[in-house]
Amino acid sequence: MSALYHDFSHSLGHLTGKTHRLLVGKFNRSLAEAGLEITAEQWVILGQLWNEDGLTQEALCRVTCLEKSSLSRLLDGLEGKGLIERRKDERDARCNRIFLVENAEPLRDKSLDIVNEIIQMAQRGIPQDKLDLCRGVLLAMQKNLLSAE
Repeated sequence: MSALYHDFSHSLGHLTGKTHRLLVGKFNRSLAEAGLEITAEQWVILGQLWNEDGLTQEALCRVTCLEKSSLSRLLDGLEGKGLIERRKDERDARCNRIFLVENAEPLRDKSLDIVNEIIQMAQRGIPQDKLDLCRGVLLAMQKNLLSAE
């Protein structure tokens, strides 16, 4: 067997990546079927803003773990769809704050229903204690990776 061989079927990185791709694919299809013209990636940004409107682009990069260029591309798309607007920070003109506009509000309830349905489907039959353990492990791994940067 080659020294480069690795059994990905049990690798946490591979398993979380594959699960993420399956969830995002299902979410994108469900959003499209519901006639909501946003992607799962864009929804993550909207979701953060529904929780706390007016975040800076830097804060959005931190909470989403997105690169500046990726976030900028997503914000361009959301702005083009009339869902957000960028405003200069009142105290620091070098800094942009991102705000939802009225057009984004109708997407909230519809998309949250879709998200909740997908989460329930994905977690079906898994005991709560195992879900809690999984969350704890993933959060610990994120902390380890972030502290290494």
